[in-house]
Amino acid sequence: MPSAIVTAIAAQKGGTGKTALTGSLAPIWAYAGARTLMIDLDQQANLTFAFAIDPTTLDATVVDVLAPRNAIPAEQATIAQPHQVADLDLLPCDERAAELDTQLRSETMGVYKLSDALEPLLTRYDRIFIDCPPNLGELTVSALLVADEIVCPVNMGDRNALPGLSRITQTVEKLRRRGARVEMKTLVRLNCDERERSYILNSQALKSLAKRLDVPLARTELRARAAWRTAATQDVPLILFEDSDRGTREAQTDVHHLVCELWPAIDFPYPSEIRATRNQRARKAAA
Repeated sequence: MPSAIVTAIAAQKGGTGKTALTGSLAPIWAYAGARTLMIDLDQQANLTFAFAIDPTTLDATVVDVLAPRNAIPAEQATIAQPHQVADLDLLPCDERAAELDTQLRSETMGVYKLSDALEPLLTRYDRIFIDCPPNLGELTVSALLVADEIVCPVNMGDRNALPGLSRITQTVEKLRRRGARVEMKTLVRLNCDERERSYILNSQALKSLAKRLDVPLARTELRARAAWRTAATQDVPLILFEDSDRGTREAQTDVHHLVCELWPAIDFPYPSEIRATRNQRARKAAA
């Protein structure tokens, strides 16, 4: 059977927009008909909260899947159809993940534990998206070892956005020399506002850095829009956000343009089509 393509959403620091990006890329793949799994590896469990799931109410999370003793199969911790999205599942996280880096480091071949845990799931899904921790510790390396590709978000509103990008490419090179298949798919610019000095300072420097590191830079920019923050406060990913104001429509259109650029062979639904599908399913459920 075909094996899932695994995309790691990874960056070397926090506040880059990893979770926001993961939370919108995965559902749009699901609405395109792909069996899709999201994996939350961040100890803050932001992706889990983004789908209105409180990890303290769960019987198990990815932490129990990676436990040194009495680990459970990943499918037992997986949540089906968060936010009622068909073909979408979530392997949640909780704050206990703060200890996973130390745990994996202390175990023999611990860095491969995630890969072993996910192996039974690879034929059940078409796409797997991993929201990595905001560092390049053991847990992130574990994700890169199972991944086929990396999408690295860059917060263009952060004046310190660029330092550290070379480190993640160096890590990828080291892993590939040791037989890993992972490769850098693209850098993605988020929180883009051409009026801001941080954007102006980062823009040319990022283009030069991407060229020097030989890493693709997505043409599509995800513009700074209040809708990203508003959706997050309501525990819903942007691509599923129901608000129909202009800023939301523009932000969702940016996401659609990005997925069409990164995976041009796929016929992704427009945000309006996703909204119509969700409304139709809601009406059926209420009938």
